[in-house]
Amino acid sequence: MNYMDSDKDIKGNLEICTKDGVVTVSVNPKIYPLDVIYSAAYVFLDRAYIIIDGDPDEEIVIEFRPKDKGSDLESLGNEFNNELLSYSVYKTQSEKNSAIRQLVLQRALFTNDPELEDIFSTSSGTESYEDDPEGIAVPWEDKFGDKSEKKKD
Repeated sequence: MNYMDSDKDIKGNLEICTKDGVVTVSVNPKIYPLDVIYSAAYVFLDRAYIIIDGDPDEEIVIEFRPKDKGSDLESLGNEFNNELLSYSVYKTQSEKNSAIRQLVLQRALFTNDPELEDIFSTSSGTESYEDDPEGIAVPWEDKFGDKSEKKKD
């Protein structure tokens, strides 16, 4: 990944070599874990040949060789940076919501099992979801009436 110095252009974490048609992106693995880097790189498989190299503790270097020779190298590198951020946010939110997702899945799987019904019961067992102690479960027509009939009168 060492190119002739005269043809390199460095912009942030991008190293662009227009002569060879390569853009290299340097990523700090302490900010973006390896699985996020893989996910972001996967999006570009249709558009570029990709090589991932480096030390997972120090720096990861991703080399992109566009399949279309007319591609804008800087744009390709910047799009990869955006994908890194997108997958990082997705991973963070997914980890935050994992407990809730697990509970919803368990509830869905055990809904029809009568032996496990009391595990998920939220009341003492005397009320059902069809009871309406607050009186708020009123059909729309009963509460507001049919507007079309009022206009005719």
